[in-house]
Amino acid sequence: MGIVCLVFGILFLLGGMVLSVFVNRKHDKEATRFEKKELLRFLLGLLAVSIGALLTQGGINILAYHNMGGGYIAMSLIGAFFFAASFYCLWTGFAIRYYAPKTEAGQKKYANLALFVSIPLSLGFFLLLGEGVAPYLGYPLVSGFEINDGFHWVSAATGFGGFHVAWYGVIIVGGAVVCYLISDHRFYQKYGKHGILDTCFLVCFPGGILGARIWYVVGNWNVVDAAGHSFANGGLNPIAIWDGGLTILGGAVGGILAGAAYMLLARKWVDIRFPLDVVVPTILIGQAIGRWGNFFNHEVYGAAVSVSNFMWLPTWIRNQMAWGAGEGQMFVPLFLIESVLNIVGYFVIAWGVPAIWRKNRPMGVLAGFYLLWYGIVRIIMEPLRDPDFNMGTNGMWSVWNAMVYIILGVVMIVGLFLLEKFVLKGRSLARGSAEQYLAKQAAKQKNKEPAPLASKKNVDKKEVERSVKEAPTFVIEEKKGEDK
Repeated sequence: MGIVCLVFGILFLLGGMVLSVFVNRKHDKEATRFEKKELLRFLLGLLAVSIGALLTQGGINILAYHNMGGGYIAMSLIGAFFFAASFYCLWTGFAIRYYAPKTEAGQKKYANLALFVSIPLSLGFFLLLGEGVAPYLGYPLVSGFEINDGFHWVSAATGFGGFHVAWYGVIIVGGAVVCYLISDHRFYQKYGKHGILDTCFLVCFPGGILGARIWYVVGNWNVVDAAGHSFANGGLNPIAIWDGGLTILGGAVGGILAGAAYMLLARKWVDIRFPLDVVVPTILIGQAIGRWGNFFNHEVYGAAVSVSNFMWLPTWIRNQMAWGAGEGQMFVPLFLIESVLNIVGYFVIAWGVPAIWRKNRPMGVLAGFYLLWYGIVRIIMEPLRDPDFNMGTNGMWSVWNAMVYIILGVVMIVGLFLLEKFVLKGRSLARGSAEQYLAKQAAKQKNKEPAPLASKKNVDKKEVERSVKEAPTFVIEEKKGEDK
């Protein structure tokens, strides 16, 4: 019975996802309204995904969680059904809001309502689902899988070996993708085109990984591990990121520098201060998501305290943080505190600062506010860490780097203000025209479209182009009173 539920649940989920993609592709950026067929497909997809989640969770309950109490079964099934439904609405509303801007006002109003209402609903029903299965999960939670003499789930208790995929890496990539989607939409709002940041994203991500690794190696150069190895004595491999060792402070710097260099060289027509305002604050969202990798790895936590201090947390978070902490205790979930602070920081910087500082606010200063905010957050968080996760020989490396962030943020805000007020005075730092660049890109895309006869090997392409140019043009005039 469990296998049957699982198979049909997965089939329903896949079917609903296909319908969702089909609806969103049909309703593209040029569409003005949802037709009845599209609405029907949306409703069918919504129903399929919801039933699929219900059946899948039911199959998991039967196969993995034996002897579940009735209340826990109800919470898990209700949570799965409505989480899937809410998330489906969230995704569709997001696609319409950001990728179908010409949708008529009435339908777009409902799409926006679905988007913003489904965010808290998705979170609430996910927590309900979690409460249903939390007592039956194994702790520490699975943190990835490895393929080493077969397929194995792994956790903080077992560690990794051989080829493996860690949720930490998957979560970091997911955070980066969310940053890209937010930034891409802001560029679309300004330039009317998606995809301007595609290559920049591919440059920023490895730049961030490189910066995160360099920062970690430098900060721990003289730190000796339990086996007596260190980077200084050649016992550790500086490039072995697969063994762990990345720091967010360095990752942000590396990504910003790589992205800025790319924009200055390859997107000269963009005033570099615009992506500083738009892209850099979204790093806080990526960092908020990325911190959940620490949760699954069971690392970078705070001191052990009584579980009673955190009874308001979801059970599965409490149980995860209680692993290894002693009877009746749990580690302070610093990952969660920083994640919340980063999300708050993004909205303060991206929405609050522009709302308050409207007059004479120079472009680019939001990047300075990012450095300032995140530096303050890290200054607050570092002393709360368990000493085992401190960087440097005296545990002060991250504190000093956070102070550097704060100083750079202040310098950047003041410097850009002075630059605008006394030097630029409203002039742009862009070189070239966005209109010319977009027109050139459109022309390239048009030239990529094959001519009807060009696919035949025996046809001269130049002759085809000459024939098209010399072909007569027919104009059909419409007369009043005639049927159209």
